[in-house]
This record gives sequence, C-alpha cells and structure tokens, in this order.
Amino acid sequence: MKKISIIFLILLITSKVQAVNINSMSPLYWSTVFSPENEIKEHADLTFEKPIVYNNDSRWINQIFLPNDKLGPFPVVVIMPDCGSVGPHNLDFMQKAFERGYAAIVFDHHRGYRINCGNSRDKPVKWLRMTKDAYDLAAFLVTLPNIDKNRIYSTGGSEGGMIGGFLSSPGIKKFTAPNAPRYRANASLYGCAVFPPGSSAPNTTRDHMYIFNDMDKPLLWLMGEADNECIIKEELQIIKDFQQIKLPIEYHLYKDVTHCWDCKSKNGLRQNMYRLGSQVTVTYIFDQNVTNDSTKRVLDFFDKYK
Repeated sequence: MKKISIIFLILLITSKVQAVNINSMSPLYWSTVFSPENEIKEHADLTFEKPIVYNNDSRWINQIFLPNDKLGPFPVVVIMPDCGSVGPHNLDFMQKAFERGYAAIVFDHHRGYRINCGNSRDKPVKWLRMTKDAYDLAAFLVTLPNIDKNRIYSTGGSEGGMIGGFLSSPGIKKFTAPNAPRYRANASLYGCAVFPPGSSAPNTTRDHMYIFNDMDKPLLWLMGEADNECIIKEELQIIKDFQQIKLPIEYHLYKDVTHCWDCKSKNGLRQNMYRLGSQVTVTYIFDQNVTNDSTKRVLDFFDKYK
C-alpha cells in the first residue's frame, strides 16, 4: 500500500511540472542512452597509495591525508574538482576538513586532462567512468585500518558535486560498481541537477539529469540564485518534489550568488554557454562569506550522518 501511495504521489506531482520531472529522473537514463561498459572501459582502473599525515605537502592532489598521527579510524572526505580542474579552493576545503578531524583526499579523476568540460559524450573522462573511479577509491579506503569504513563522504563543486548525485543512486551503482561500498553521504556546491533540452547545446533534444529518483543516501545540494550555468528554477522544483516523496535530499539557496562562488582564482571570469537553446553569459564571482558558510554546511551535514 505504501508503494502504491508513493507512485500515486509521483504522478500527482509530475502533472504539475514541465518536461523535466521526477519520473524522468531515472538512473536508467544512463544505462540506456549511454553505454556504461564502453564509458568505463575507455580508461583503466586507478591505483591508490596508503595515507600519510598532512604537513603542508606540496603534492596534495590524489594523496590520502590523515589529519594527525593518531591511530584513528578517521572519517574521510573525498573532494572532487569542477570540470575545469583542481584548484586551491579544493586544498582549502581539505584543510578545513582536517580541523574537524576528517581524513581527506583531493581526488582529481581527470586522469591528466586539464579540462574535462563539454557535453556528456565529448568529455575526456565521462560521467560513469568518474563514478566508477570514486567507487574504486571507496573500495580501497575500506581496506585501511586508520579509515572509518562506515564514514566515507564525497563533496565537490559543479562536476565534482554532480558525481555525488550519481553516488547517491543505487541504480547507478548497479551498473558501474555493484560490489563497491557506498558513500555514507554526499554534498554538492553549485552542481547542476538537471539540464533540459537545449541546455548544453542549441540542438540537444534530451533531458540530462544528475540526481535520481531512486536516491537512498543523504545528499546536500547547495545552489546560487544567480547561477545561470545551472537551470536553478527547474532543479529547485525537482528537489522540492523529491522531498515530497521523502527522498534524502536537503538544499540551500544562496541569494544573489553565482556559480563557482569559492573559486577565488576564477573571480570575474566570463564565458558564453548555451542554456535552453539560447546563448547566455556566465560570470563567476568569488564570495568569501558564502565559501565559509558552504564549507561549514557540508561538514555539519557529514557530522550529522555518522
């Protein structure tokens, strides 16, 4: 009876919203429109090194760091970059995680590619390969005695946060890494939850979704009201609809804040993109107060899910 009631509620909600709706936000999209096997096989599996204590290390990318020399086990945060590559803001987040007693890794899954932006089919390292890499890292982390295998978390900005949407879906896991351990919770900073047709190029005819209607792991979705790289109105409606059917997603919308609010090195950057069939100018504005608040919100969220 409960299952029937949920299905009825889904149908009721989706009758009110536009083409992108919670029925269409299925993980099956990524197994039917794309080829999981081919995407994953484009690159070999990664290997990982045992963790060390962080001490102002110059090589801080793809290294698992412990916050101190105590035995642990420590909870761990996997920090993933936006599509434009790792930046100093990722290191800043890692250092804040250390202050909370978390181990951490800035995980650059771009495999040597400086830029991993573009349409889903054009990315040098595609979505399902990046998701598999994150699961492979989790499988390694649970073998380490100084890591708490039940408290592995992910966060990231833009692309990195959107991977958290994939990690929150058991359906995505089933055809990417069925035997891997799950992430306890995931958080996104200025990730884009959905791209309706015409959003990534003027001739695209399909929805692209990055959060899914089978979500079963806690997901925090932080958004900027002035972020026109994402389609904020549509994703806000989807998130509220997800909450109505009791999916474990929380959100916060920052007023007058743009995409990449923590990207100090990109402050003032302007670029043109297609959104909903039209060209728009996207501007990144760094905001230290929002950066501080979003970092705290993410770590508080992880603290809540122990």
